Amino acid sequence: MADSRPENNSVANSGIEGGVVLDQTGSKVAYYITPHGFGHAVRALETIRRLTDLDPGSKPIIISDIPYALVEQNVGRPIPMRRVRLDIGLCQFDSIRFDLEKTLLALEKLLSEAGAIIEREKQFLLSRNVRLVVSDIPFLPFDAARECGLKSIGIGNFTWDWIYRDYAGSDPRWNEIISRIKDSYGTGSLFLRLPMHGDCSVFPKIEDVSLVARKSSRSRNEIRSLLGLSVEEKMVLVSFSSLEIDEAALARLKKISGITFFYKSPTKFPLPGARSIDGTEISYVDAVAAADAVITKPGYGIVSDCLAHGTPIIYTDRGPFPEYEILVETIRRELTCVYIDRVDFLAGNWHEAIRKILALPRKQPAIKMDGADQCARKILDFLK
Repeated sequence: MADSRPENNSVANSGIEGGVVLDQTGSKVAYYITPHGFGHAVRALETIRRLTDLDPGSKPIIISDIPYALVEQNVGRPIPMRRVRLDIGLCQFDSIRFDLEKTLLALEKLLSEAGAIIEREKQFLLSRNVRLVVSDIPFLPFDAARECGLKSIGIGNFTWDWIYRDYAGSDPRWNEIISRIKDSYGTGSLFLRLPMHGDCSVFPKIEDVSLVARKSSRSRNEIRSLLGLSVEEKMVLVSFSSLEIDEAALARLKKISGITFFYKSPTKFPLPGARSIDGTEISYVDAVAAADAVITKPGYGIVSDCLAHGTPIIYTDRGPFPEYEILVETIRRELTCVYIDRVDFLAGNWHEAIRKILALPRKQPAIKMDGADQCARKILDFLK
C-alpha cells in the first residue's frame, strides 16, 4: 500500500532495479501505475503483457515504485521501469485500517510539489520521445501529457476524486484536493472503465471494457501436486499484504483441523503448519486457482483472480473505502462467499466461516474477462 513519500529520487533516477539496468530509451508508451494496492499493479501488468504480445514494438515503460519482481512474474519479459512515486492512494495502519489524516497530509505535500513534478515528467516524456501516456490511475501524469501535447488514457474502476469525496463531508480540507485532482483527470483523452466501477464521470470520454484478470495456465490438480497436496485435502489461501494476529487469535486458529493454510510474502502467517508459496514454482494466481477458498479483504486484484477461477471467498471489512460495497456486490452475485466480521477475523474465529464455505456449492462466474486485450488494442489504436 502507498505511504506518504511522493518520490525516492535516489532510486528514481538510477534506472536500476534489483541489480538489473533497465533501458529507458525509445519508449512509445509511458505507463504510470499507482503503488496503492495489488489490484492496480496486476491489472496494469496484464494489459502490458497483452500489449507487448500484440505489438512488441509498442515499447512501454513503467513509471511506478511497485516491486520489479511483480513485473517479472506477471509480464514474463523484460520491461523497462523508472522508479518514481506519483500517487498517494490511501495510507494505512495495517491491511484493514486506513490512516486518513496521514493520507491528507501526504496529498497536501504532493500537491505543493505538483508544479515541479509535472515539469520533471514533461522533460522525461519529451526526452524519450514518448507518444502516449497511460495511467492507472495517478492524476499528475495527465497534466504532464497535456504539457507535452500528448494524448492520455486512464484505465481503472475508480478515480481518486470519487474515493476522497466520501471523506469531504466530515472534513472540508479534502475539497481543495478533490478539485485539483478533477482538474488533472479532466484533461484525459479517454478513460477505459473496468467493471466493478464507481463514478468516473470526471473524464470527458469513457468507454467500458471487460474485466482485466489473470488466468493460471496450470490445472488445479497439477498445482496441488506441485504443492504436495492431494485433490481431497482442503487448502485455504490467506491473502493480505500484512496480517497482525495476536497470540490468543493464533491459539484459536491452531484448533482448526483438516485445513492447510497457504500465504505469500509480504504476508507473515506464524501458524504452525501454514505454508508459504515463496521459493516454489507456484505463482500467486496458481495458488488462487488451486485453493478451496481465499480469506481476504475485498480488493480489485484478489476479487478478479477469484472471478477468473471461480474460487470461493471468505471476506472481512476493509475500513471506509467506497469501492468496498461495489466489490462485495460482485462477490455475492458471482462467487461462493461467506462474510466474517472484523472482530471475529482479528480474534481468529475463522472456523465457522471455513466450515460454511466448504459446505456450499461452488458458483461459476458469468463475467467477460478479455479486458486486457481490449485495453491493449485501444492503446495501439491511439499509437496509430
